[in-house]
Amino acid sequence: MDDYDEEPNKPGPITPSERREYLNNAFMAEDACRWKDMVENITKIAESVESMTMDERNAFATAYKTYIGTKRTSWRTIVDIESKFDSINRKRDLCKEYKAKLEEEIKKECNDVIQIIDKHLEISTDVENQIFYLKMKGDYYRYLSEFDLDKPKDPVFERSRKAYVDGLILAKEHLPASHPLRLGLILNFSVFYHEILKEHNTACDMTKENVLLCEEDLLHSHHNVTNRSDSEIILQLLKDNLKVWSTDLEDQTCQ
Repeated sequence: MDDYDEEPNKPGPITPSERREYLNNAFMAEDACRWKDMVENITKIAESVESMTMDERNAFATAYKTYIGTKRTSWRTIVDIESKFDSINRKRDLCKEYKAKLEEEIKKECNDVIQIIDKHLEISTDVENQIFYLKMKGDYYRYLSEFDLDKPKDPVFERSRKAYVDGLILAKEHLPASHPLRLGLILNFSVFYHEILKEHNTACDMTKENVLLCEEDLLHSHHNVTNRSDSEIILQLLKDNLKVWSTDLEDQTCQ
């Protein structure tokens, strides 16, 4: 039998026409809210090309975020239902079984995404792409860490933090303070500190600092602020989080 170096299940190259068809199918699936179909089509591109275009990259992020996001919502719903039953209730056992099933699905899909991200991150020479993929990598390790909050030594915590830190270093060096990608990274990183690591002061300080930097940049910058409306939307989300988190910290201090 001949030896083959190629991985048996590794996707082969796709033609330009196939690439366009997969992307169009992904967009059609998005319009129809068929997230699994969108994932399947955009993954065929992601696994078969060296570098995704911006449209492909954004579709890749949207497809997985929404597809996995619906399962994360289902998981949180089951957790809430489970908490309402006592330990000897059969329905609580059913909740545990279904929750475990969802966790396995989410873990597999998150790891699939991370594997694709690593492939494109390793070969990307565009700094904005690198920041984009590092932010995504931080996000999907953060999703994995939600299942291990009782295991603070699990490597997913450090992997998420490192991806965010590496992305933030590049963002501060190469992107203005009001850039939507930089703001989105700050938003998700601060959520990681607040919700996962429970470092509430760090989350508040990071958010406050970058809100001020962004407002200053929008007000006085001499460069053209790209996607200004996107920046303002994320800026408002940061402000909303800061308001809620600051109030929570004040309440804890008063107790």
